[in-house]
Amino acid sequence: MNRREWLKCMSALAVGAVAAPSLLAVLNAHAAAQRTETTPPFFTQAQSDVVVAVVDIILPQSDTPGAVEAGVPRFIDLMFRDVYTKEEQQHYVQALAAFEKESSKPFLQLDPAQRKALVTRLHEEALAKNNLKPASAPAFVLMTKKLAMLGFFMSQPGCTEVLQYVAVPGAYHADIPLSQAGNGKAWAIEAELTI
Repeated sequence: MNRREWLKCMSALAVGAVAAPSLLAVLNAHAAAQRTETTPPFFTQAQSDVVVAVVDIILPQSDTPGAVEAGVPRFIDLMFRDVYTKEEQQHYVQALAAFEKESSKPFLQLDPAQRKALVTRLHEEALAKNNLKPASAPAFVLMTKKLAMLGFFMSQPGCTEVLQYVAVPGAYHADIPLSQAGNGKAWAIEAELTI
């Protein structure tokens, strides 16, 4: 083994040692999100209701289960309780409060079309800005979207009904057109979260 190979191995071990506790916390939050408990562990009930409504706009139920049915709001709640730092928790709660102030009345009192329009506008604003303040309403929508997608595509419905999933892959088929390899769906084990 030469020096370059040794450095690659050592850097991979260092990254693994740093990332392992965070990955374990994410997996634990996902597993805990599958339990049915009524009280949110981190958010207040009012904050949790807003997060549920926004998550439902981001990944609604269609012919497949939506994020709410997959337990994503509880996953987000547990992520903030178990994974994020106090500063990140504070920024998110402040961003949620800023989000609530974006319309003339509370978000949950808006009709569904107004809710969707507000979330869409703030999402576009978040994507257009290079330097987003962490405690702003657009930051709340963007962070909620990232967590909703992470939680959903780690859930059983996300992996098995939206992504292509084969628990035990079958035979090897070499040199087939891409259109025949996956029926247009990404593989659950190969999906990367890009937002």
